[in-house]
Amino acid sequence: MPASLGRGRIKRKPMRGTLVRYQDRIAEVLGEARGQRVMIRSIHADGRERRTAVKWINLLPLDGRHF
Repeated sequence: MPASLGRGRIKRKPMRGTLVRYQDRIAEVLGEARGQRVMIRSIHADGRERRTAVKWINLLPLDGRHF
């Protein structure tokens, strides 16, 4: 999904516990990883919880319509 749909990227590294959107999932930021990456926890389509290190510039802030 392109970022040009009116949603801006997160401008600085998100705080621990912040809810963000990563690709098609909503994720929780767990903390800092190496380089420009953060650890996130998300639920995948198969129902399993996974922890992943992703570049924080690829995270999108949640809008007010997530529930």
